Amino acid sequence: MARTEERGDDGAGATADPLADRLARWVRMELITDEQARRILEAEEGGGPAQAPARAVSPVAEALGYVGGVLVLVAAVTLTGRYWTELPVGGRIAIALVAAALLLGIGAAVPQAHDAGRRLRAVTWTLSVVALGFGVGVLTDEAMQLRSEVHVMLTGAACAAYAGVLWWRLRVALLHLVLAAAVFVTVGAATALLPGDDGEVAGLAVWGAGVAWLLLGWGDLLPPWQAADVAGAAAVIVGAAVTLDEYWGPAPALLTMVGLVAAGVAVRDLWLTGAGTVATLTLVPALSQKWFPDTLAAPITLLVAGALLVTLAVRGIGRARRGGRRAFGERRPGPPRTAVAGAAVVGVATAAVVVALGLS
Repeated sequence: MARTEERGDDGAGATADPLADRLARWVRMELITDEQARRILEAEEGGGPAQAPARAVSPVAEALGYVGGVLVLVAAVTLTGRYWTELPVGGRIAIALVAAALLLGIGAAVPQAHDAGRRLRAVTWTLSVVALGFGVGVLTDEAMQLRSEVHVMLTGAACAAYAGVLWWRLRVALLHLVLAAAVFVTVGAATALLPGDDGEVAGLAVWGAGVAWLLLGWGDLLPPWQAADVAGAAAVIVGAAVTLDEYWGPAPALLTMVGLVAAGVAVRDLWLTGAGTVATLTLVPALSQKWFPDTLAAPITLLVAGALLVTLAVRGIGRARRGGRRAFGERRPGPPRTAVAGAAVVGVATAAVVVALGLS
């Protein structure tokens, strides 16, 4: 296999990473599957053809695994609900934590030779995070009797830490989304503790966290990048919608709509462009009602603008058929250092604004 050379910081040539490292990176980027990486590595190390692929996993066996994992969680909830008043708080917490540990063990025991095993592990570990969140919620709410914001913040933080460890071990979209949801809930609940927050400031905090998440996903630091696009875009759209009632609220909304579409075009990312479309569909009616209530000028203007944009798009597509431009879906990831720097700047700036508004 041909080897490439990469330039180090000092400008000197350096050999590329070993094959195993490159294959692991390609798996994280979802260019190949775990099974394909294993077979490539076996073929290269053995100097001969790869072994014949293992037999495909039966869809029935995979489905039974999903149903079994759900039944474990349902059983825990049913038992707890039926004997809720009779169980002490410690018993309720114990049931949830035992269910979380059992689901974690089931996922860990699933063979990973097939993609089906990877999917089943992701599902059972996700259910384990849900069970842990239930247990921590009971602990902070009923046992410790903390105020609602603190209760939600601690529960979200526990789920984020646990999901983060599992996602680091198995970088799949399902665990990524659970991790992102827990992080955003924690950020919003923590902001709600500020004395001047009436909900909108928490929305701004979630919006900033979503922008930072999108930047890290752009740098391929939160694989898979498709899940980072979905999670980050959902956070910025929800955060922008929450802030609309404030005098500064339209700013995050406009930045969200324009930013998602512009970023999607710039990096040729269809997921971001689609998210920008959803943001426009969600936020434009609210902004129109806020700025131009009970008037026909706003919808007529939107109709004309939409028709003009569609016309321009059709003309652009027609020209592209005669040219040789790069396909729109060929995403261009960003440099990791730039992504981290951008996320840090957004995080610090958003935190400063949130604290200033929350204390005012």
